[in-house]
Amino acid sequence: MAKFKTHYDNLNVSRNAPASVIKAAYKALCQNYHPDKYAGGSEEALRIMKIINGAYAVLSDSRKRAEHDQWIEQQERGQAANEAQRIMNIISKAHAAPPSVSRKNRPHANHQATPNKLRQNIRSRIHKLWLANVSIVKKINRLFLLASVVAAALTAIFIYMPDLKTTVASAPVNQEAANVLKKAKLFAKQGRILKALPLYLQLAEQGNTEAQFQAGLIYVNGQGIAKDYKQAVVWFDKAAKQGHREAQTKLGFMYATGKGVEQNYNSAFYWWYKASEQGDVIAQYNLGLMYAKGQGVVKDNSLAVSWYSKAAAQGDAHAQYNLGAMYANGVGVAKDNEQAADLYRKAAKQGLAEAIAALKQLGQ
Repeated sequence: MAKFKTHYDNLNVSRNAPASVIKAAYKALCQNYHPDKYAGGSEEALRIMKIINGAYAVLSDSRKRAEHDQWIEQQERGQAANEAQRIMNIISKAHAAPPSVSRKNRPHANHQATPNKLRQNIRSRIHKLWLANVSIVKKINRLFLLASVVAAALTAIFIYMPDLKTTVASAPVNQEAANVLKKAKLFAKQGRILKALPLYLQLAEQGNTEAQFQAGLIYVNGQGIAKDYKQAVVWFDKAAKQGHREAQTKLGFMYATGKGVEQNYNSAFYWWYKASEQGDVIAQYNLGLMYAKGQGVVKDNSLAVSWYSKAAAQGDAHAQYNLGAMYANGVGVAKDNEQAADLYRKAAKQGLAEAIAALKQLGQ
């Protein structure tokens, strides 16, 4: 069956991707194919950016996205109809009428009519299935239009609520809260978790993002208490939505591994992208991995190189090693053994065994 290109393909996202993931993917592509940065030349970059901008213009608009989804369904139905006709032709040839014989030797009329009846039955069944499919699709389209309106409202809430919460959280912390937080951190440093946790929770309930993050760490690591991934997710989520960079990275990890929450690479990508925008090196490295492996996004080695480069520039040894491997093998970037060796050396200085072994293979 022939494939056709969609706007989802142009942004490297799945058809069920939420608006947040579509926005994040668009930003990432804009950075990668910026005419001033793209290695393939400004003309090619402008051509690609035109496609990317067109795709985002459609998928960021709920009405246009619904129309695009309907167009995709029409294409799929058309292909299904063509496939059904192809099968019909094969069946028709397989049940071709036997050669003519004399009336004297002709088989009984019922046997002669069997191939024709078989073809008629098949045509009738396919026609009925087609009509049923059209009816179902019409109902789905009506429901989808209604759902898109609801989704647009929910998306607006999802986008703007974190900003509202961040505004509240950015208010100056009073001295009493600062003293409680300092005391809780001291208890935690001393290993007195049972004394630190109630203080963190006290502040966390009041909306203190650092306390929310620290409470999440205690639950996820099981420091002095039994591990509780669900509680960890609750507090990481509260802090992440208020813009806490490390909480966003941790929450992305919870979604990626399915700890305390149902595994969801789309959500992991969203939170790691939010943290990466704030310069979080771990989140940048993880985005590189996602693009290199095609987890939650369509595999894109050039974007993997882009995110590895950001993390490597901040000194992340694993990012330096992975980026070096991409240069050594010419994956997502032009092959360059000197650049690969330089990156391997940086990672090797931090004691990364894989980088040390890679340097030996290059004869360095």
